[in-house]
Amino acid sequence: MEALDILEKRIDALTRVLGPVQDSEVGEGVVDALCSAHAILGEATTGSAALQQCVKRSDELEKYLDPNFLEEHQQVRSKEVYLQAVAPELHTQAEQLERIKQLEPALGAEYFRSIPAECLEQLKGITQNNGEYAQQSELIEESLVLAMKRYGEIQAGLLSSLDAMSERLDQVEERMEQRKRAELSKDVPPKD
Repeated sequence: MEALDILEKRIDALTRVLGPVQDSEVGEGVVDALCSAHAILGEATTGSAALQQCVKRSDELEKYLDPNFLEEHQQVRSKEVYLQAVAPELHTQAEQLERIKQLEPALGAEYFRSIPAECLEQLKGITQNNGEYAQQSELIEESLVLAMKRYGEIQAGLLSSLDAMSERLDQVEERMEQRKRAELSKDVPPKD
């Protein structure tokens, strides 16, 4: 239904620009009317590079005029903040992975197969610690995600509160203007 509303608005705008549709018994079809309007607009913009560039960028303009654009932009911003928060950890993990890849040939060597039992226990302890660190980092990541969601909720609440405050301020300003007008009309003596 939204697409039909948009088409109706565009047809109304074209009607205002091009004039009312001429009544005839064999009326022109909507598709023919749109094609002829497109042709007329194409002819009108011929020779004007600025207008042609504006027409080419109309989809981008519609995107910016969309009421949901600000919310989408804020969501992108919150994802960017999240990525910036997690980036150092991801960077260190990537460096560790690269180091492991470099050491991979040495790790499969024969002398690692004959490691003493006490060293194996230490390796197991280190491995367990690394597992715990991974769990802790996951918990931190989850808490960051929850905090970002809460931040989004708070931001939405603030925006709605600011909208309400703006409406109230407009109402107060309107009342003050009405009072000033009333006072001015009282102060001005009637002309005889």
